[in-house]
Amino acid sequence: MSKSVEASKKANLSKKFYIHAIIITILCFTSLVSCKKDQYAMVEEEPFLLGRGFGFSSATINVANIDSARQYFSEKLGFSLGRSKEAEKGNIKGTLTSRLGFPDMSSIELLSVIDSIPVTGKDSVLHQFLRQKPGVRMYTFSSSSIDSTYSWLTSRGFEMDSIDTYRTLNESPNKEAWDDEYFELLNLSFKDIQKQEYLPQFSKMPDFPYERMNEWNSFYNMQRGFLKHPNGALGVVAIKLMVQDIDAARNEFLKMGLEELKDSLHQDNVRFKIKRNQEIQLIASPSEKSEQSDSASKENASVFSMLFEVKNIDETYAFLKENLPEEALQWDATLKQLTVLKEYAYGLQLEFKQESEMQALMVQKVQINYGAKLDSVARHNANAMYQQYCALCHGKDREGYAADNAPSLRSKSLLGSSKSNNFIRYTIQFGRGESAMAGYYDQLGGPLTLIEIELLIKWLEEEAGIEKPIELSRDPVVGDVALGKEVYQTQCAVCHGNEGEGITAPALGNPMLLATATDDFLRYAIKEGRDGTPMVAFKDSLSEKEIDGVTTFLRSRASGWNVPKTDSIKIPTPENYILNPNGSQPNFKLREGRYVSAKQLNQAIGDSTRLVILDARSQVAWRQTHIPGSIPVPYYEDPEEFIKHIPKENTMIVAYCACPHAASGKVVSKLNKLGYTNTAILDEGILIWAQLGFPVKHGH
Repeated sequence: MSKSVEASKKANLSKKFYIHAIIITILCFTSLVSCKKDQYAMVEEEPFLLGRGFGFSSATINVANIDSARQYFSEKLGFSLGRSKEAEKGNIKGTLTSRLGFPDMSSIELLSVIDSIPVTGKDSVLHQFLRQKPGVRMYTFSSSSIDSTYSWLTSRGFEMDSIDTYRTLNESPNKEAWDDEYFELLNLSFKDIQKQEYLPQFSKMPDFPYERMNEWNSFYNMQRGFLKHPNGALGVVAIKLMVQDIDAARNEFLKMGLEELKDSLHQDNVRFKIKRNQEIQLIASPSEKSEQSDSASKENASVFSMLFEVKNIDETYAFLKENLPEEALQWDATLKQLTVLKEYAYGLQLEFKQESEMQALMVQKVQINYGAKLDSVARHNANAMYQQYCALCHGKDREGYAADNAPSLRSKSLLGSSKSNNFIRYTIQFGRGESAMAGYYDQLGGPLTLIEIELLIKWLEEEAGIEKPIELSRDPVVGDVALGKEVYQTQCAVCHGNEGEGITAPALGNPMLLATATDDFLRYAIKEGRDGTPMVAFKDSLSEKEIDGVTTFLRSRASGWNVPKTDSIKIPTPENYILNPNGSQPNFKLREGRYVSAKQLNQAIGDSTRLVILDARSQVAWRQTHIPGSIPVPYYEDPEEFIKHIPKENTMIVAYCACPHAASGKVVSKLNKLGYTNTAILDEGILIWAQLGFPVKHGH
């Protein structure tokens, strides 16, 4: 391996782990799913150059003095250094690095050689290389599989270096989220040093949850609340390369498999799509007649500019105008783009443009504003989500008990005691299996993204006037289980059911409820009650010993009173929508011309009649428990695509939910408006269906 290639690799790997550590910590915290083994993630293979990599990872700028560069980038150029109070040791002996991270997960890394530290052997050559290559000579793409990237590129005719593994010391402030004090990094680069001057390197962190990158928007929106730069930079949208032979360079990127972009505004540029709105731009070096030609001809192709999206271009311009000389800035009125010339940015030209209106609105709709109140746009969006997905059961004004005894979401006791834990978050994400409460997390087939669920929770807290959490202990409650069982039967079973199944109150025997509620959360509800609901406070009628006993008894039921066996399940495809396609249509006796009894439906299934059975709950709820052969058709979705595959004649269509009529009634009403007349609603709903002993399938 050439020494310059070795230098290029190692320099670009410096401290790359830091942003990855923060990313994984936030993803683990917000998604509340194990990062080691994500049993809920629905993974689809995505081959190609980067797989599920998130696009631009980093660009490394070689600087003479790291401290002065940090100060200049912070004070003059307006990049925040975050919590990093000083530069950190680099992977290469005698180097220091400092990272500037952005919400889109890209970063700039400043790297400096310390001449005062004696360096011998291989690293001595690396020092010389770094001193001779100022500015940006290395940039990296994130790859979810270095092996796949290697195979892809070699199959396209590129000569690649072997994949290198580096162990990097974990100096992240979030290192308690990890099992080891070291991180492993994989790096891949091209053998040809001239190609390395303009083609990217590729990096992977083996423990990084790339399978979660379909949640990129949620992560990006949350990061915008934490990673804020005075110049308004949100992320890198373009890396611009100055190349001497633009046709040859274009062919190299095409050979890599990148998609070429065309538009009338950049006719002189060759552009390639990376991820989302990120791109690589190739620009021809100045002609020999140009004043810059002499210096340009001495160099190979290289990164000369980076383009950033900003929150407000006018504010960015005002900041830079105040801190830089007038001749440092250029304004392109046509593109509405601001440029800081490379002479004023350590050899790297910086360009800034306004983020798109669509992106700004998307962010504003889910802007949580941690530490502040939601703005009017976010509040309106949260209210709309509530009305679409929650009001059906919890009431239009959160009053509760609109269907299936769903509790009031005005309760300060419920929301206040949930604010410092994951109870409400889990409930919305994963639902309550074997209950009417479906899961709504989009990674499980629901309609809501991670950030939308967080927004909905904050809106509910604000509507209920919750400012501070009710602090609860995480220590286990120890009590007399036998005493607790006795108290439960006399005081609780009338509403919650003899086996915790729920009658006019939540099903306390639900495994998901007991898995997400801490002991003190349960104890607080028993002792203080739930204002706005029929749940009264028992602090005056039960002793502390009795309350501890009930809490301990409920915890002993953490696996439920009856734990069903789970099956391997798969959503039916259109050819399987019709059950018993050769059978005759059942002759149901419908109550009010609309509702079919569970007994009749079960008999029709046993008689192999021609049926289509629709589950009107969310796909998450269907995956947890459903009638065999049913198809998930959530009440909040448009049935346009689905109805293409079911006939209007000679086929009975039965819809069910858990309410038992609210969601299924909406689905059937939609079908009726579209001309479907052979329809019925399961009168009792799936919960009674299961209690009657009729067949159900349980999934995860």
